[in-house]
Amino acid sequence: MLIRLFFYTMIVRKMKFESGACNMGRKQKRIKVCSILMALCLAGMTAACGLAGGGEPEGEKETDKGQEEAVIHVLVTTHAWTKDIEDIPSFQELSEKTGVKVVWEQVRSGWEEKKNAILSSGDVPDVFLGGAITDADISAYPELFLPLNDYVEEQAPNVMRMFEEKPDTRMLAVFTDGNIYGLPSVKFHRPDSTSMMMINQDWLDALGLETPRTLEEFRDVLRAFRDGDPNGNGKADEIPFDFSNNRGLFTAMNLIGAYGRCAEDFSGEWFGMAQGEILFLPVTEEYYQLTGYLHSLFEEGLINPEVFSQDYSQFQQKSKNPAAMTVGATLGWSIEDRVGPDYADSYQVLLPLRASEETEPFWPSHPARCKYETNRVVVTANNPYPEETMRWINEMYGEEFSVQAIYGSFGIGVEKTEDGYEVLPAPGGKTADEWKWINSLGGNAVCFASDELDSRLKPPASIALSLEQYRQYEPYFQPEEDILPRLKFTKEEADRLAIIKTGILKLVDEKWVKWIAYGGIEEEWEEYLQEIRSLGLEEMMEIYQNELERYRQEGA
Repeated sequence: MLIRLFFYTMIVRKMKFESGACNMGRKQKRIKVCSILMALCLAGMTAACGLAGGGEPEGEKETDKGQEEAVIHVLVTTHAWTKDIEDIPSFQELSEKTGVKVVWEQVRSGWEEKKNAILSSGDVPDVFLGGAITDADISAYPELFLPLNDYVEEQAPNVMRMFEEKPDTRMLAVFTDGNIYGLPSVKFHRPDSTSMMMINQDWLDALGLETPRTLEEFRDVLRAFRDGDPNGNGKADEIPFDFSNNRGLFTAMNLIGAYGRCAEDFSGEWFGMAQGEILFLPVTEEYYQLTGYLHSLFEEGLINPEVFSQDYSQFQQKSKNPAAMTVGATLGWSIEDRVGPDYADSYQVLLPLRASEETEPFWPSHPARCKYETNRVVVTANNPYPEETMRWINEMYGEEFSVQAIYGSFGIGVEKTEDGYEVLPAPGGKTADEWKWINSLGGNAVCFASDELDSRLKPPASIALSLEQYRQYEPYFQPEEDILPRLKFTKEEADRLAIIKTGILKLVDEKWVKWIAYGGIEEEWEEYLQEIRSLGLEEMMEIYQNELERYRQEGA
């Protein structure tokens, strides 16, 4: 088996060095030639090994192609912490169970920079795994991806069960042309929000302060954190407020709900909804007010001065400083994940702040984005073993692989119990979140957490606690009709949106940093709105609204 994988790996590497400018016809021809060479090499080496060992040569496993062994090239995107995929026992067992051998290409960082070159060349792997491909990629390069409709129906009963039990997953999978190109996942132990605000309770107690409820009370608390030496080390090293510096998770845009109209949608593009209408938040009055408020905090030294220059790793490290607690209030996935196990007991959940006592605030939530992931596995059109690949994929949606997919393999991340399964505690010095990302694909995993299976997989204590903490936000979630669903777009729509969003989001990013750090929103606001309109705001919103209406009709 190792010899077979060696030869296939050499062939894949050889193909990688060939010109990416070759058309798809030449690429298919290369694959056929390489397959013949591989078969000859493997036949000779297998026979030689059998004779050298004094026994019968090992027989090939039967596949839909006859006596060939299905070997596929899979590109998987993972967390930087994740160990080599081929060393993860659950994936080793998956290959043994299905008879599909995998040559892995693991990308831990820089995928967005590499992706366009790979897709535009047409020299793609047999499978993309782990969220490498988006709806926009499929719209841009539809010829590269294999429609999976028939394969799912004929080869994937576990996937069909997911579609039946969670109808939203089928809507996420079906593209605008009626085809399925990528399959979603349903994750375990997920709240309806993915951002939690927290405040240092030890510091509040040390300074005799109450938990803030309004934005102005929050400002007063941050001033006390800045001036009162709450960590008691005699240094002015406290960071009153810190947040992530991009449009992703844990950003200060979470606070837009303080003004009582809407919340963001976790898309990373700052859309929202109010009373059934789609909103682009960076052109709303609430955004104007929030940005001005954040600038006033920054100007007083109440926000981390490096907030816009730090990367995510630095953002995390500041709240886990082993010398002393240095962060007063912040945002994160959970308290333990954000500040580490040593400091977790010193923080409490900070419920949504409000602009005034009369305002009823919102907190961002999006059950579909939090519990479902789109395109976790995508098969390409040049895959020589689509039936075998689909059976390999189907096994990932089965019970035993699914429970190992998020937290790690049996004996490492999960163990079987009489009633089901239990997540094992992380070893000393690791949080539960860190340990799962090391030993699995974590949130990028392919799995199906049915309601019944989710109830039989006991989470680690820290995750059970974070789920309990997230429940405190439930009274502040927007109604379901004001949560923007995950929309799919036609190729023409996606192409237009890509052009429009490139200009608009570039401007939004520039102004977000400038206006918070240096001010000027009052003087520049009208000119900014005019520029965004000139970049295609009206057309973008019309495309979104039309797709929303289509989504509502299909779901009716």
